[in-house]
Amino acid sequence: MDEIVRHSKQLTVWEKLLIAAYELEREKNGELISAEDLVVAAWKKFPDNFGLVGYKDEEGRLKYPDSNRVFAEIMGSKPIRKYGFLVKVGSKMYKLTEAGREQAKMLLNKETATQLEKAGLARETYQELKRLLSSRAVQKYKNGQTTEITFYDACMFWRISPSSSAIEFEGRVSAFEKILEYARASHKEGVLLVHEGRKYTLKDLDMLDQLNKTLLARFKDEINIIKRRRDERQ
Repeated sequence: MDEIVRHSKQLTVWEKLLIAAYELEREKNGELISAEDLVVAAWKKFPDNFGLVGYKDEEGRLKYPDSNRVFAEIMGSKPIRKYGFLVKVGSKMYKLTEAGREQAKMLLNKETATQLEKAGLARETYQELKRLLSSRAVQKYKNGQTTEITFYDACMFWRISPSSSAIEFEGRVSAFEKILEYARASHKEGVLLVHEGRKYTLKDLDMLDQLNKTLLARFKDEINIIKRRRDERQ
């Protein structure tokens, strides 16, 4: 995947960081990513963006990682978190979301216009669709029991908790919307690629989209409380 370096001038800083996180996750076989490991991985992949200014090696490359540069990109409302591509799961521990992996794949295949159709969706993305469609919120919605959907059901649907921070909530909702976007892009002849015997149709995706909008409107007051929690520590 080193060919991405040749196209690096076309990428934003957060996109480069997402690529570094994606490749690091693959190297670690899906394990959680520590902030320190991400600092080193980003510097090795894109030293001009994530290297410590003022210290160059014999070839003119920045030879030390700049942790502050990376930390600045994974905190608060920066794009990689705002869009829900990377989520915090513990003290200085992170993991990519299904949407983050799909976005990284797209960036790594940026020169290919139909990359989603050729590569298809990742297994983790199908698993996320399966989780969403089997959630309690969806089951109640499909059975005409919309008024019986609780805020806890909505939290489970979005993968948050009532005590989540604003960036966690916004990131999860954004990641959900991206999953639907990628799924629609990979759609073929009315049926998505089959995964483990399950077919995902456009009707499924439209239903998830409508339910999401319904939950956002119905639990507006609870969501506003979450949105006030803007403070987050590294």
